This record gives sequence, C-alpha cells and structure tokens, in this order.
Amino acid sequence: VSVLADQINDDLRERVWALETVARQITPVVLADTASVQMLLEQRPLLQLLFNGGLFVTRTDGIAIADVPLSTGRIGTHYLDRESVSIPLKEGRAVVGPPAMGKKLRVPIFSIAVPIFDGNGQVIGALVGTVNLEKSNFLEKLMDSHYGKTGGYVLVAARSRTVVTATDKSRVMEPLPPVGRNVWVDRFANGYEGSAVSPNPKGVVVLVSGKGIPVAGWYLLATLPVEEAFAPVYELQWCLLLATLLLTLVTGVLAGLAVALTGGEL
Repeated sequence: VSVLADQINDDLRERVWALETVARQITPVVLADTASVQMLLEQRPLLQLLFNGGLFVTRTDGIAIADVPLSTGRIGTHYLDRESVSIPLKEGRAVVGPPAMGKKLRVPIFSIAVPIFDGNGQVIGALVGTVNLEKSNFLEKLMDSHYGKTGGYVLVAARSRTVVTATDKSRVMEPLPPVGRNVWVDRFANGYEGSAVSPNPKGVVVLVSGKGIPVAGWYLLATLPVEEAFAPVYELQWCLLLATLLLTLVTGVLAGLAVALTGGEL
C-alpha cells in the first residue's frame, strides 16, 4: 500500500506541475482575450492526455471562459462553489479537489486546479484539469489490481470523507460512515498510517492498511478479509494442534508399553 500510495502521489504531483507550467504562460493580456486562452489550451494536447475529462480556465469570478474539448460545454458555467476552483482563486495555491458530480459531464470526477498569477503575484484566474472517473484513467490502472485473492484498494478524500475510487467501482463517491460510527475509519481519516483489524462499511471484518497521499490530502487503504489474511496462521495453528495431539498420543502409548513391560518383569 505504501508503494501504490507513493505512485499515486507522484502521478498527482506531475499533473499539478504540468498545470502550473501552462498557467505561467497565461499572462494578463492572454487572459483578457478568451480566443487566445482557448487557442492556448487547444495547442497543449499533451496536457489533455493527462486529464481525460478536459480542462478549462476561469477568471476571478469562477466562470469558465475557455474549455477543451469544446463539446463539454463548460464555457459560461459558474464554478466558484467548487473548492477545486475557489481555493486557487481565494488562497492562491494548487489543490486536488474531492470527487464530485461534474456539472456538465454528469459523471463522477475530480479536479486539479492551480492559480494564474499576474506579474505582481496577484491571482487573476485558475486553470483546472478534470479526471473523469468513469473513463479509463491513471488511477484505474492501479486500483484494478486485487490485493490477494479477495482483497482490494480504496482511495479516500480525507477532508470530505468520500471514496474517490476503489477496486470495487460501485464504491466511487461513497461517503464514509458518520464520525463516531467506526473508530478505525475515523483514525485513518484523521491521518493514521498503519494497519488494523476492523469491520468495513459492509460489516466484513478485514485486515486494513493505510498510507497517506500528501499532495491531495487523500489516503489509500488496502483491505483483505481476515479469513484470507490469517489463513497461513490458522493453518499453522491446526498443524501445531495436530502435532501436539499426535505427540501426546505417541507419548501415552509409549508410557503404556513401558508400564506393561515393567509390570511383566515384576
């Protein structure tokens, strides 16, 4: 789980860096001309490969003024109510947003956004890249692998307490149980890294291990039902029990024979 979490963290960081590189090319002059912004986005096909849900640009009002692909229809849509847009605009920092239903895509998505600055370091807009969780994406390749025979992975946005994606795709955008319902769910959501044995939200007792993904404020869980996780231990216990019983039986037989032989001589 540590290896996969580090991989996800690196993949997200690379996407943040890619957005920041393009954002530096959006000067106040470019941003003032929507056609120029649109052309700039369309001329960055490699950036589009990183974001299968497309990209868009807003000014400080949070309204999309350029969008790729244009067929998405995001131009004119207000996004200031989404933290993936409001945080870059209000706080001037990059953010990996929580999973949400796309306003135009109408499917589960998450967005990575970076601020656009003018020459004086003032925020003048935001560049937003979107990952469509229903289409093939960089997270899917990692999450599709099973952990053991019956286990899997769950990627969670800690602050919103929402599943981003999982080996079990039916859990995408699933909310975590309310605070106080499960002590281990709460501990992992609060930053605990390590392992535990606990019932999952479906009531199955699992061995679960978690590792944080700092760039996004997410964490990755690997879960495995205890029946499979501890099967080697259970098998060893049975072997030791059978060996003990067999040794006890052999010892008893030998003791009985010794007594019989001793009694016969007497």
